[in-house]
Amino acid sequence: MITEAYASAGAAGKEAAASGLPQFESSVFASQIFWTFVSFFILLMLLRKYVLPAIETILDARASRIADEIQKAEAGRKEAERLQANFQGQLVAARQTAAKMMEEARLDAARMKEQAHEELQQELTKKKNAALVEIEQAKHKAMEEVRTVAVELSMQVAEKLIVKSMSDEDASRMVQEALTNLGESQAQLH
Repeated sequence: MITEAYASAGAAGKEAAASGLPQFESSVFASQIFWTFVSFFILLMLLRKYVLPAIETILDARASRIADEIQKAEAGRKEAERLQANFQGQLVAARQTAAKMMEEARLDAARMKEQAHEELQQELTKKKNAALVEIEQAKHKAMEEVRTVAVELSMQVAEKLIVKSMSDEDASRMVQEALTNLGESQAQLH
């Protein structure tokens, strides 16, 4: 049977060679398979020696770069978390400081208000006392002037009564004139 297969393959190979397909010719088929395997192994060796190391270098560099970027990103994340925590701490401290400053300002304002109120009360008391003293002095001065005017008026009336002998009508008229003069003198004082 094998001989028959070779014989039929030989006949088919002659037909294939005659038809223009030499790769199916059995006399060269074995050598084609040998050289195909040799070429394939040479190609694999060339790939392994030149191409694969270059690809491995590129892949290793890419993996290294990716690992570095991941490491940098992780370090950046940790730094950002640290900065955020630091910022949160500073923000809390700033809020506490601002609250403390506001409280101090409120207390200072209350103290200043109380001090201003006390100073105003003292000033008003001083002015009130000064005004009372002035009123008392003006009152004494007015009383002195009234006394002086009354004495002068009495003196004038007495002088006129002595100089003239007067009737009751003349005396009434003179007292009336003296009172009018006294009223005018007081009006001029005020």
